[in-house]
Amino acid sequence: MLRRLSAIVPSRRARWFGGSWALAATALALLAATAVAAGSGQWSSADRLRTSREFHTATLLPQGQVLVTGGFGYDGFLSSSELYDPVKRAWNNAGRLRTPRFAQTATLLGNGKVLVAGGANLDKGFLASAELFDPATGTWSSAGNMRTARNNHTATLLPDGRVLVTGGLGKRVPALDRAELYDPATNRWSSAAKMRTSRYHHAAVLMLDGRVLVTGGQNRAERFRNSAEIYNPVRNRWHTTGRLRTPRVNHTSTLTADGKVLIVGGGDRAPGFTKRVERYNPSSGRFTYTRAARIPRGFHTATTLADGRVLISGGFGDRGALSRAEIYDPRTSRWRSGSSQRTARAHQTATLLEDGTVLVAGGARYSGTLVPSAERYRPTKAKTTNTGP
Repeated sequence: MLRRLSAIVPSRRARWFGGSWALAATALALLAATAVAAGSGQWSSADRLRTSREFHTATLLPQGQVLVTGGFGYDGFLSSSELYDPVKRAWNNAGRLRTPRFAQTATLLGNGKVLVAGGANLDKGFLASAELFDPATGTWSSAGNMRTARNNHTATLLPDGRVLVTGGLGKRVPALDRAELYDPATNRWSSAAKMRTSRYHHAAVLMLDGRVLVTGGQNRAERFRNSAEIYNPVRNRWHTTGRLRTPRVNHTSTLTADGKVLIVGGGDRAPGFTKRVERYNPSSGRFTYTRAARIPRGFHTATTLADGRVLISGGFGDRGALSRAEIYDPRTSRWRSGSSQRTARAHQTATLLEDGTVLVAGGARYSGTLVPSAERYRPTKAKTTNTGP
């Protein structure tokens, strides 16, 4: 188990990017202005996180604040949490998780609480425990234990208020096919039907019809998956659907207003990252290519803006962490260049705030070299440019 855990601990594995590249990126960041406004939209500095971290979570609360939890920092696996106040533009302590964890999930429940589940740390390995954060009291409490300890899984809020957890890395097998459900009404976990395929580093998204689409990931042989499957929460059943045109891991999956799902990027250090983009049509059950992004990337974020466009930011490219952002317009199927982040980073979080700006927090230039800063993106209208093949 510890061998598999060490393979995903951030420790020093990203030295493959090279020290000279990291020094150059740092020098360029120091030359940046207070606000970067080339291309579409503008990035500006936000208050620094109290604790540098990557592989953390960020959740928008009903009050408009953003809860950041756990992750991996210079002191190891983190139990600390903090709240960002977008009005005061400041971070404050939000108590401590009962268990330090990284690569966990965080889900806003219908009752306003946040469910944090799974993850891993060095003392206990993969975690089955779950916790609840109550914004009204600022306290943490137990949410029981999942049936299966895991990290690098997904968690999706269902229309009936339950949370579906899928896949991930586990104690006994390197990729899980097990799924389970959390019911906030009883604070209990129960098994869901097994997935058709074991996977981790996959993506999951709730579709307009209430079903959950799961795509890609890695299997027990660490090979990239091109398979996809759909969970029906009413029938508690999985069924396969069309295959991805490009096998991928560490990608993003985003629901767009027309009911289709946008699949962007993905990959790893070998064989590299992809800039190929696909859209899934639930009516036909097929994935089709749309215009490719400008930059191959994985470990990035995808954020749906207030006008329905999708902001792709950060992540790793084939030569290191990225600062350049791109915006996809699902109405025209076209990309436009976004302005560059102030700091190149991956393993960050990105959260759409109530005022329409996007908060990007934490991450790493490469694993082991953390980014303590946060920044905010304010979108603006810009002329659409065709970046497709």
